[in-house]
Amino acid sequence: MTTLIRLETLSAAARFNEEVWAKVEPFLGEEILEVGMGIGIFTEKLLGRGKVFGVEIVPEFVEEARRRLGVRPGLESLVADIGGAVLPDSLRGRTFDTIVCMNVLEHIEDDQGTLSRFLALLKPGGKLVLVVPAYRCLYNPLDAHDGHFRRYERAELKEKLETAGFSVVHESRFNLFGIVGWFVNGTILRRKDLPAGQMGLFNKVAPLLFWIEHLVGPPMGLSLLAVGAKP
Repeated sequence: MTTLIRLETLSAAARFNEEVWAKVEPFLGEEILEVGMGIGIFTEKLLGRGKVFGVEIVPEFVEEARRRLGVRPGLESLVADIGGAVLPDSLRGRTFDTIVCMNVLEHIEDDQGTLSRFLALLKPGGKLVLVVPAYRCLYNPLDAHDGHFRRYERAELKEKLETAGFSVVHESRFNLFGIVGWFVNGTILRRKDLPAGQMGLFNKVAPLLFWIEHLVGPPMGLSLLAVGAKP
């Protein structure tokens, strides 16, 4: 399964995406840098909050996002490597009140340097909203095939954010039940891709699973949400 097909499968998981959006949305401002916009799965939602500057390293993804979204007021997109040592020219001198980086940081080898560059792109008081995969022990062929350098421990991510100069204002785990699927498919069965049928089923039951999470306050979760504020 190509990465584009994988993203299209994820884009069809509307119920799951709504649950993720509900967790991210409270921390958003009105001038947003979306790092790793992919094919625009969350870009349209972000546009409901304000102006969005989307950055994506894969030209094919940006082309698909532009096809899906069309010309929108307040939307700019750029093909660039945000994880490089030098900021793209189009971002130099610009600042934002929010940076959204969802399931991207694990793809960047120099994550610490990237976090420091994120700080420079934020206005004072601005927020970095991060979603990353949790637990080193869950790293398996699914991660490797998707280009992940790592999965994160909670304390590790907090330390990296603080080292970069952020004040961590929120951290939580979510997608408790996703741990089972990731472990079975990647660690036991050694699959490189999640079966599309499983994702469809998970999407159907996502509201119920997240409702249970809200009740129990999940002690574990396949994903970490961390929000760092620039002093």
